[in-house]
Amino acid sequence: MKKLIIGLALAVGCRSGVAMASSSPAPAMPSGSLTGAASPTDAITAFMAAIKAEDLQALGGIWGTPDGPARNRMSMEDLQKRELTMLCYLHFDTYKVLDSAPAMNNQRTYAVDMRYGRLGHTGQFNVGRASDGRYYVFSVVNFGDFQDFCAQKNAGN
Repeated sequence: MKKLIIGLALAVGCRSGVAMASSSPAPAMPSGSLTGAASPTDAITAFMAAIKAEDLQALGGIWGTPDGPARNRMSMEDLQKRELTMLCYLHFDTYKVLDSAPAMNNQRTYAVDMRYGRLGHTGQFNVGRASDGRYYVFSVVNFGDFQDFCAQKNAGN
């Protein structure tokens, strides 16, 4: 029953949408109430480190909107559902930032090649500067492409 509830929570989070070779350590997340990152590339690195560490608190501090961190913009329940979905879908063994390009609304889109086992996908991560002057990962454009990562992770492979 517990697995069914978790599965439903993940499915709801996926349908709501996610509005996230380097194995190098991420820049440390700022302590205290400071969130985001000092640069767009630091935001990608911190986001990937939070995913790798399965750290919901760090993820909530680096994933955001033009108004700031996601954890300040939605209910705790909705935030956790979406974060758990991201942790499953974006689970990876290795990643490499391939390139970046300007995007709408003064954002940048980063092509990030991610590998999990024999699977591989290139994600399109939108990063932007929020009203607090810090950079956040705003979205993963092709998030659904990573569903097989989640399936493989849940299968225990």
